[in-house]
Amino acid sequence: MSTYFRLLRFLKPHLGVFGIAIGCMAASSVLGGIQLGALIPLADRILTDRAIPVPPGLPGWLAGLANWLNGVDSLSILTGFAIAIPFLFFFKGLFEFWQNFYINEATQRVMRDLRQAMFDRFTSLSLDYHHKQTTGTTMSRILYDTSVVQNTITEGVYDLIYQSFQILVFLSIALSINWRLTLIIFLLVPVIAWPIIQIGRILKKISQQTQAAMGQLNTTILESISGIQVVQAFLCEALARKKFADANEQFYRLNRRLQKRMNFLSPLTETIGAIGGAVVFWYGGRAVLQNEFSLGMFLVFLGAVMSLIRPFKRLSRLHSTTQQALAAADRIFEVLDAQPSVIEHARARLLPPFHREMTYENVSFQYDTQPVLRGISLTIPCGETVAFVGPSGGGKTTLANLLPRFYDPHGGLVKIDGIDIKHVTLASLRSQIGLVTQETMLFNDTVRANIALGHPQATLDEIITAAKAASAHRFISRLPKGYDTVIGERGDLLSGGERQRLAIARALVRNPAILILDEATSQLDAESEHLIAEAIEQLCRDRTVLLIAHRLSTVRIAHRIVLVQEGRIVEQGRHDELLQKSPLYRRFCELQLIDVGSSKSVA
Repeated sequence: MSTYFRLLRFLKPHLGVFGIAIGCMAASSVLGGIQLGALIPLADRILTDRAIPVPPGLPGWLAGLANWLNGVDSLSILTGFAIAIPFLFFFKGLFEFWQNFYINEATQRVMRDLRQAMFDRFTSLSLDYHHKQTTGTTMSRILYDTSVVQNTITEGVYDLIYQSFQILVFLSIALSINWRLTLIIFLLVPVIAWPIIQIGRILKKISQQTQAAMGQLNTTILESISGIQVVQAFLCEALARKKFADANEQFYRLNRRLQKRMNFLSPLTETIGAIGGAVVFWYGGRAVLQNEFSLGMFLVFLGAVMSLIRPFKRLSRLHSTTQQALAAADRIFEVLDAQPSVIEHARARLLPPFHREMTYENVSFQYDTQPVLRGISLTIPCGETVAFVGPSGGGKTTLANLLPRFYDPHGGLVKIDGIDIKHVTLASLRSQIGLVTQETMLFNDTVRANIALGHPQATLDEIITAAKAASAHRFISRLPKGYDTVIGERGDLLSGGERQRLAIARALVRNPAILILDEATSQLDAESEHLIAEAIEQLCRDRTVLLIAHRLSTVRIAHRIVLVQEGRIVEQGRHDELLQKSPLYRRFCELQLIDVGSSKSVA
């Protein structure tokens, strides 16, 4: 139950709205009790013209009301009822409307806060967490799991409070009329509670499986839609449909099992409740025949007892609903409790503008148990352009990713101007770094918004200047609305080269002191690559650049080329130097179809 109470803490900021809902529930329940109690004067004073009996144990205020009604003639009571009934139903309906409105208002606020808390946590978690989680699972937790919790708060908390008020009102009526007979009914409570608890345990387990199945279903959808071109190109439509059908069938079967067990509780509680009602009906009917009860008292007592069945039935479903919510809440709190592996120090200071050098001091890193970097030591002076080359999987990108602290090294230090980057704020560190990745990520927004993503205050002139530097201005000008053109999800309305040039412009508009280009020209055609290479060469004069590339045309503009293989730096130097002394670099050049011999002779 600790998970449930932790979930309810999200209600704390909205207790005012929730309190109004509770007040309306109480008023509605009391008016429902008054409606039922009206059967006594209706049956005893109006229909049969008999005096309302006043049992010895009746509360004083109720006995006084009965004596007053006994002194009023039947026609006056009938007229009063005819006038009061519409008002009674109107106010009861009004309170029911407001209780539903305010409980939904409180629930929507809680869900808004819960989704926001989850999204905030997701965006704060380090890259290693996101690499271990599928996108479908992440979406399932934000959307599906929160919807399960929403149903629980809307229905569960509502029923817990409202049905408790109903039980309190109708039980008070029944106890005030005949407490001994009322207690007989409560002998059935353990009989109802035992199967509810047993089924609830099963439901929590099935709910966990259902939520995992929803995550798999979302993953299948996302993979198929985002990769539709590959699916169709390789004639995998049937395979994709089968994969979705299997995940869909699994989700359907688990939901069917869930609903089957939930729905079993309803007829069970109704049957047990009917047994109790039959007992009351027999004893109460015999008391009326023996003139121990008036007809009105019996009808109200029977009505109060039967009115207890629905609240108990709703509360029995509440347990099963709660078990589903607890399964979803466990997954939600698993996210909220997750801690980023990259943590900003409590006393982190602002990083001064970069002006001297950045250093890697005996840096090592591993993914899980797989070593990636092994004792890397490297110094990069301010203003130098360094290219990292070498076989795929050698650690080039990881080396660059340590600089903006997407990861922290497992050994060694990364410093900027002699300051360990772990001791500076992430914002001040990353604000000085521009990044262009191989996999271009753009957003379904305008060209202008995508370029200014990391610098929202950028003017149009600054955006255009960055676009020109990235050789993007010309194609942007040809778009229907120029810089105000919406480019679609992930920039799908643009070609691969155009998307990458926008990504380069996005990095440049911040005018960063340090620029990381990770395969930044991999999707460019020959003409665009030539233009970008020239632009990069100009940009390198004003900033420190880390180039990760497999294209020699990009690498050759570097002041220094660093060969990385199996997590170690094996060689470093200028292009011509490495051609002479490094077989690995010569092999790299040969794969680029470069005339190594001619380059060597020129050197």
